[in-house]
Amino acid sequence: MKKILIFLILLSFINLNVHAVEFDTSIDAGIRKNYNLDGAEETLPSLPNAAPSSYAEVPLNTNNKATGKVYTLKGGTKVTLSSQRAITDYTPRGTKVSFVSQNNIYAKDGTVINAGTLFKGTVTDSHPPQITGNGGLIELKIDEIYHNGVMSPITTKVSMANSRKVFLSDIKGKRKYWSNTAKMTTPGKKVFRATKGASSSMYMIPFVNLVAFVPITIGSVFYILNATVAPVIAIFSKGGNISLPAGTKFEIKIKGDTEIRG
Repeated sequence: MKKILIFLILLSFINLNVHAVEFDTSIDAGIRKNYNLDGAEETLPSLPNAAPSSYAEVPLNTNNKATGKVYTLKGGTKVTLSSQRAITDYTPRGTKVSFVSQNNIYAKDGTVINAGTLFKGTVTDSHPPQITGNGGLIELKIDEIYHNGVMSPITTKVSMANSRKVFLSDIKGKRKYWSNTAKMTTPGKKVFRATKGASSSMYMIPFVNLVAFVPITIGSVFYILNATVAPVIAIFSKGGNISLPAGTKFEIKIKGDTEIRG
C-alpha cells in the first residue's frame, strides 16, 4: 500500500512539471508575438531619440584682441564730431565726454567707418575766467574710438570747436584785458563830452565866454586821469566764458597712421 501511495505522489509531480513547461512556452510565444520576434529580423521597439541640445559654448576672448577687420586711418584724417553733453569752463578736470562722428571716415584701403561712430575723451584741464582779462579754458583729449563695440586707442588733435579754430587742443575764452581797459575809460569820455558841450554853449554868451574854458578843462583833466588808471583797474577784470552746449560741432585730426579694430 505504501508503495502505491509513493508512486501516485511521484506521478503528480511529473504532471505539474509538464504543465509548467507548457505555461512557460505559452508566455514566451506571447512575448515573441507582441515584439515581432518571429520574423526574419528580431528587433525590439526603437528608443525615442534625444532632442539635440541648443546650447553652444562661446569661447572667451581673453587676449583682448579684435575678431573683426582692422582699418588703417591715414595721419591727418579729419573727422567732424558732435558732443553728447554740454562742456563749459566750469567742467571739472577728469570729466569723461563722448562724441558721435558726423561724417564717414575712409580708411587707407577705401573701406568706410560709418557716421555715427562713438568717440570718447577727457577734459584734461579747465578753469573759469580769471583776472587780468584772461578767459576761461577747456582742454580736451579725445583718445578712444568705438567701432562695432570694439575700443581702439587713437591720438588726435582738436582743431576746431563751434566753427572756431583751436590751437594745441586748448579752447580759450576771449581775452578781454584791452577791451575791459577801453570800457574803464567810458566815464572819462562821458564827462569830457558833457563839459565840451557846456563850454561851446558858454562861448555864445558875452562875458560868460571868458570862463568858457573852465568846463572843458575840468573834463579834459578827468578824462586823462580816467585813462591813466583804467589799465590798472582792468587788471582785476575777467575774460570771457566758454559754454559749449550738447550738439556742438568739433573737428579733430588723426595724428599718424592709426589702426582701428572692429
